[in-house]
Amino acid sequence: MFDRSAISLRIALAVLVLGAGNVAGQEWRDFRAARQAGAVASLDVELLYGAGRLEVGASETPFLYDARLRYDTERFQPLRAWTRSGDHGRLRLGLTSVDDETGPATIRLEDWDVDFDLDDLERRGDELGHLAFELHPGIPTSLKLGVGAADARLELGGLSLTAFELVTGASEASLVFGSPNRVAMKTLSIRAGAATFEAEGLANARFEHFEFAGAIGEVVLDFSGEWRADATASVKMGIGDLKIRVPSEIGVRIRRNSLLIGLDAAGFRKVGKEYFSPNWDTASIRLEIALDAALGTVEVERR
Repeated sequence: MFDRSAISLRIALAVLVLGAGNVAGQEWRDFRAARQAGAVASLDVELLYGAGRLEVGASETPFLYDARLRYDTERFQPLRAWTRSGDHGRLRLGLTSVDDETGPATIRLEDWDVDFDLDDLERRGDELGHLAFELHPGIPTSLKLGVGAADARLELGGLSLTAFELVTGASEASLVFGSPNRVAMKTLSIRAGAATFEAEGLANARFEHFEFAGAIGEVVLDFSGEWRADATASVKMGIGDLKIRVPSEIGVRIRRNSLLIGLDAAGFRKVGKEYFSPNWDTASIRLEIALDAALGTVEVERR
């Protein structure tokens, strides 16, 4: 059962979102990291970005990855770790604070488990820099993103994502699959804190299972796109407004696991705690959604 008392979300980020500082001493620098694809046949990417503007998408160059970062040298230092085993590559990219008495710390994904108060995250726009990150569309890739107080624009259509995980804090984020993923994806997982979040074209991700957990905010989950197979989804929402959009041609069953939500599912047939789209029995492709929500509204639209 969804924990309704968990208004703040334990975000898996070793994110370096600092408190107010002296911006007068800022010194900006540009950093670029890129690598030729070579003989790499598969890739794991772990990307950590604390604050500013983040753009992620498919590359139009032959590079395996291409990262362009603008950052404040008075406060941050870029970190990059690349390893390769056979034809499999692994990239870790992020920022660390230079204010630590012990010097810059090494970022490891297993250490991305830091509690912070979502209300304390500061938003300072371009003063906190910009990261543009591109991936080779033809290389099967497992992608994990940790995003703090940032404006994130993720256009992942046309990539070859075998798995995708997004953890975001107090951000405004949009996730778009404008064209089909080139390979099937096992799990698409999203965790959001105090966020305004919108996902569009989720069917194009070609996931088997979709997971979303949000603490506070306004969320739109749009499951439009090219459906090729049945799928399942688990959606959990704390406080806020949630809108779920599903194509009219697929069959949808929603199982409500919470008693407190106000669920608006026009046209659906209610049987106990379950809601069925009119074409559930005849649809060739079906989506089953397990829904938990505490306070707020949930609206389901068929388009």
